[in-house]
Amino acid sequence: MHAFLDRLGRGAARFHWFVIAGWLVVVVGLFVLRSAFGGTYVNNYTVPGSESSAGLNILNKDFSSAGGYSGSIVFHAKSGTVSEHADAVNSSMEAVGKLPDVVSAVDPLATTQTSQSSPSPYISKDGSIVNAPVSFSVVPASLDKSYVDKLDAAVEPARAAGLQVEYGGGAGQIGKQANDGPSEAIGLVLALLLLFLMFRSVVAAGLPLVSAVFSVGGGLAVLGLLAAVKDFPVSAPTVATLLGLGVAIDYGLFLVSRHREQLDDGMGVVESAGRAESTSGAAILVAGGTVVIAILGLYVSGVPFVGALGLSSAIVVAVTVLAALTLIPALLGLAKFTVLNRKDRHHLADERELEAGLPDETAIAQHRAEERERRDAKHEQSAFARWGRKVSDRPWPYGIAATLVLLILAIPLLSMNLGQLDAGTDPAGDSSRKAYDLIAQGFGPGANGPLTVVVQLPSSGDQQTLLSGLASTLQKTPGVAAVQPPSTNSAGTTAIINVIPTTSPSAAETEDLVNRIRDDVLSGQQEPTYVVGTTAGYVDFTEKVGSRMPWLIGAVVVLAFLLLTVAFRSLLIGVKAAVLNLLSVGAAYGVIVAVFQWGWGSSLVGIDEKVPIPSFVPMLMFAIVFGLSMDYEVFLLSRVHEAWIATKDSHRAVAIGIGATARVITTAAAIMIVVFLSFVLDDDPTVKMLAVGMAVAVLIDASVVRMILVPSVMTLLGDRAWWLPGWLDRIVPDIQLEGGPPPAPPEPEREKIDLPG
Repeated sequence: MHAFLDRLGRGAARFHWFVIAGWLVVVVGLFVLRSAFGGTYVNNYTVPGSESSAGLNILNKDFSSAGGYSGSIVFHAKSGTVSEHADAVNSSMEAVGKLPDVVSAVDPLATTQTSQSSPSPYISKDGSIVNAPVSFSVVPASLDKSYVDKLDAAVEPARAAGLQVEYGGGAGQIGKQANDGPSEAIGLVLALLLLFLMFRSVVAAGLPLVSAVFSVGGGLAVLGLLAAVKDFPVSAPTVATLLGLGVAIDYGLFLVSRHREQLDDGMGVVESAGRAESTSGAAILVAGGTVVIAILGLYVSGVPFVGALGLSSAIVVAVTVLAALTLIPALLGLAKFTVLNRKDRHHLADERELEAGLPDETAIAQHRAEERERRDAKHEQSAFARWGRKVSDRPWPYGIAATLVLLILAIPLLSMNLGQLDAGTDPAGDSSRKAYDLIAQGFGPGANGPLTVVVQLPSSGDQQTLLSGLASTLQKTPGVAAVQPPSTNSAGTTAIINVIPTTSPSAAETEDLVNRIRDDVLSGQQEPTYVVGTTAGYVDFTEKVGSRMPWLIGAVVVLAFLLLTVAFRSLLIGVKAAVLNLLSVGAAYGVIVAVFQWGWGSSLVGIDEKVPIPSFVPMLMFAIVFGLSMDYEVFLLSRVHEAWIATKDSHRAVAIGIGATARVITTAAAIMIVVFLSFVLDDDPTVKMLAVGMAVAVLIDASVVRMILVPSVMTLLGDRAWWLPGWLDRIVPDIQLEGGPPPAPPEPEREKIDLPG
């Protein structure tokens, strides 16, 4: 592998224009193809095999008039009643019914005028609010902003009459495609600043960002094309961008920093690009592969929505790894010595002049070895290395204190409430939030998430008595605010009964009600019955994901253990990584619960109320964070391992490894944190949770774990850290991440160093 990566890096650096042009052509071509053939993103929370899924299939087959994708148009009269403007409402609903992709649009005022037998469930008691149901043939969220203009034109008669008109349910999600531009711009600018502070070179700082833009853009274009043949969630591009930008910049940082170090050692540009590829590139390949496989582990959930989120992120991460291994060395070949800052280029020019006066290549090689030894000694005397030795001198107190910090941060995890988010968490200015508040005001909070009981009727017997009895029982069930009269399809085979809960869709009491209806009310029915609807679907979704979470944790932990065992030929390194990563993930979970569920500082990220944690957020966070932690684990321990091979002194190896990598890891972590936090500007609370959770996880991992727990544990393990049983040693491949082949002989032709000024 090392030889292949070395040839790949050298080839990309030598023929840099061909590689750069190839990437440009491919990315532009992908964008053109996506514009022509790309699909749209939709949220499909269906859980195959669940009760809600089975009931929905029956509903769509036998009761098509009640099928489709629901939404509503909410009319509000700020004074008087909506019925005073019946003509305007009627004209508006007729126009809505004629829009593309609308299956039906019901005017409750017209229905009430023709049937006075019972009060309409769509008109509030004081008549000031009307909730008009609309059914769509497509997922409303897949419709773009131009469709909102059509809706606005359709309801203009009602607005002209002085009514407030808002879009609720699925209709409120139309045109809400994420706009990640501001978050991406802020993240890239802050990343550029951090890179410049580290490298003191605009060129070196810009190379990782160029690679990130190319790779993330190309990955998103691929995702857009795949969306034409597979369902991907609406938030998939945002999550993929959030993760892709972070890892792409980090991978570029790792390669550029190694390349600069090797140029200081006297390597030529092409030679150094190959060497960086065969060492740090190998670490990137292992770390990136771990991230991809960990995220794909989300398919363990058994829920297509969660698996598709993982696949979308894995695609973008895979493209960033490819860019790191091809585009970065090409950019290094193009930049030549300008990746060094002014001071380093002057120093290197002086070194070249000094080497020119040496008698032969042997003397030059000896001089360079002495320079590397001085650099390692400098690493050992750096502030980070001194800190590492301080921790190593007292591993037990530092290790116990760091562990206690992580356990304290994880305490809120014990009260995590998995649930669903509803429009009540949308920004106050959104039409969906205004509609939600109006419906809650006029019909109660449960009207925002009605439940539908689907009953398959017997071919004989008194169907009306059966349905009336069931409706009466449902009405008496605790947690039920109202039960609407049963409706039967034209064939008399299927009936539906709409149930309005007393609590909002996101309330834990509503989930309890779904389970109560299933377990206590419907379990005794001889006829097949199902509870369906958005809220019931979320309940099944949450239960399914929650039950599969242990399987995901087990699969990812085992995978990481195997990869690290192979990478470092050690059993204990894999065990240590698994335990420490579980602690850091648990701490990140605790912060998420404290901020969003308990409301501690949630206003700082644009959330004004306490919200439950969507069940897929912990699963997605675990896969991503566990994978990302492998980046720093591999990068740090590969340098520690390299130093241990050279010195056979475990205590000194830890100091050298920390001294050589801590500045890079700290900068990489800071970049990840600012990129992740820039996405709190997104309106979606789920994206905010992921952004905060992943930023906190990286902060904890790069500080408490890498700077305290790792040196503590490595010191306590000593040489045993690299132990591998003899029988396993014979079958585990020796890939030597940072101990690859020795550098090739210096290139005979001296490269020109571009000096500033």
